[in-house]
Amino acid sequence: MDAIQKLYSDIEKIKKHNRDSNGKLFQSQALKQICTLFENNNRGLGSLPQSLTDYWVRKYVQPEIDSAPNDISDSAIEKLCAMQAFLNGDSETDCLSFEDWQEIADAVNYEAEDLPMDLLSQMMSVIVEKKAL
Repeated sequence: MDAIQKLYSDIEKIKKHNRDSNGKLFQSQALKQICTLFENNNRGLGSLPQSLTDYWVRKYVQPEIDSAPNDISDSAIEKLCAMQAFLNGDSETDCLSFEDWQEIADAVNYEAEDLPMDLLSQMMSVIVEKKAL
């Protein structure tokens, strides 16, 4: 199991363990745990993981909660896993849109001084390749 599959599996476990007896998701509690998991998986990257989870919640999770308040969709989870893939230097980022890449580029630029130089260089190469700058 690679890091992305593990993240996806851990998120599914969080969702499973944050349900009432009728199967309804305790959204705020699950969401907080998912964001904390993502941020803990990416220690040493300053506030970049938190910036990415803030964007993810705002762009993908909150609209779902507002329209169908019983779960966090697989497509939303795939977006977060793709952001993890980007941070890991993996290529499994196809589901990220141009707008996502622009947000990622802004977050990386903002956090650049706190990132290790080799990782920053790798991230910027991908961002330039995606034409997000």
